[in-house]
Amino acid sequence: MVTAPLPHFDSEHFSPLRAFLRWSSRRALRWVYRETTVVRLGVVPDTGPVLFIGNHPNDLPDVLLGLQACDRHVRYLATIAAGVGGAAGMGYVAMGVIPVTRVRDARKMRAMGVDMAAVNAEAGRRVAEAFACGDVVGVFPQGGVHDSPQIGRLRTGVAMMALKTLDNGSVFDVTVMPFGVQYEAARTLRTDAMVVVGRGWSLRGWRAERLAAGLEASVSALTDQLRTSLLGVTRNAPDWESAQERDEIVAAVSAVQPPATSASQAPLLERAARLVPIAESLVADHRSDGATPHAARVHTFVSELSQLVLEAGGVRTSARDHARVLTGAGLAAEARVKPIWALLLMTPAALIGWLTHAPIFWLVWRLAHRFAKARSDVIARACVPGLQVVAVWYLLLAVAAVFTLVATEHATWLTLVALVLLLTQLPTTADVAVAWRDGWRGHALVWRVRRWPASRRAEIVRVAAALREEWKSGYSHQ
Repeated sequence: MVTAPLPHFDSEHFSPLRAFLRWSSRRALRWVYRETTVVRLGVVPDTGPVLFIGNHPNDLPDVLLGLQACDRHVRYLATIAAGVGGAAGMGYVAMGVIPVTRVRDARKMRAMGVDMAAVNAEAGRRVAEAFACGDVVGVFPQGGVHDSPQIGRLRTGVAMMALKTLDNGSVFDVTVMPFGVQYEAARTLRTDAMVVVGRGWSLRGWRAERLAAGLEASVSALTDQLRTSLLGVTRNAPDWESAQERDEIVAAVSAVQPPATSASQAPLLERAARLVPIAESLVADHRSDGATPHAARVHTFVSELSQLVLEAGGVRTSARDHARVLTGAGLAAEARVKPIWALLLMTPAALIGWLTHAPIFWLVWRLAHRFAKARSDVIARACVPGLQVVAVWYLLLAVAAVFTLVATEHATWLTLVALVLLLTQLPTTADVAVAWRDGWRGHALVWRVRRWPASRRAEIVRVAAALREEWKSGYSHQ
């Protein structure tokens, strides 16, 4: 069996389902992560075909963050196993997804009677067609979700499709844009996430330079170049212990720097993302046989400060939590906490949000942990089918409210209109609820440190000052 051909996709044509899916994706990220930031080292071209390649450590959130990182619509390549028929198939069509098959899905595909070779051949044709239309095609070249501390070997299929597009004359050139999804704690609720968009490069220009230098411009060479581009925007470490040390360095060093004066919306997280390459080299230095005194001192100060953050109730790899602990100790830092008066004004809407969402949020999170087959599945299952579970909850609330109005003989047109308006605002009350909780938790972290003995607060100040000076002595140009 060969799946039916996909209809022509036009990203400029308004689709209610596509708009709803993008709205839902923003909701999912907002309800799971505290803050999501896009750091733009490069800019996606406004027009023309773009190959948008990313890492894939955390399943669905990576996809949603990739959509957030690109101002243009992204047409992802995705496994057909997740989008055959039903609501998933409709979502694929609305988002312009190009289905492919993977070796790991071979048994499932054979059971469904799907011709894998035909599907992938059709995917290649659709990619060429998308580029010819000037679309952005998003791909995770690792071939699936990889719960690993580093970028591994990439699949060659992406490079093969890209080079074939140039060879068949569909387009003159394709711009390759890497994006790296970086998590402070990928599977910890209410931590921060960043997307680093790297600098783009010309596929035709890359091939011309290789050939001019007498080098091969083969599929394997292009695959290696794609991997190099991803390494420049992602967090990589040889093992999880090194990754933990790197993330603690990034969080601590970004927090102890003087507050930024830029107009950036999230200067702390942007600084953290830019510190990653230096932190990776420092970890490698510290774990080598010939570790330098500088690396050892940075490691010592970071470990002391991260431990103090943990004792205060924060996350060791969170730059925001480090900044709040510093604020509690009396230092100027980008703690980013809402004013008390703002939290008080938010309280009525937040209470409505928690009264209507706390039970279902708890259930979604429990189900996500119960049915996740791997660590990287947890947040993905909290998003889908988590959002679908929330939608069913809304329906039950509506039925219960209507039944109550009818039973108490208060069901008038005015009350029904008011009920409809209230139900349509429920997602907004959930937004307010999670923001309100984040605000109070931020203040609680600051207040907790302020209640510590003066000697412990002085210890925070001492360690932060030592780390700042040590970092300045080694990286005064940063």
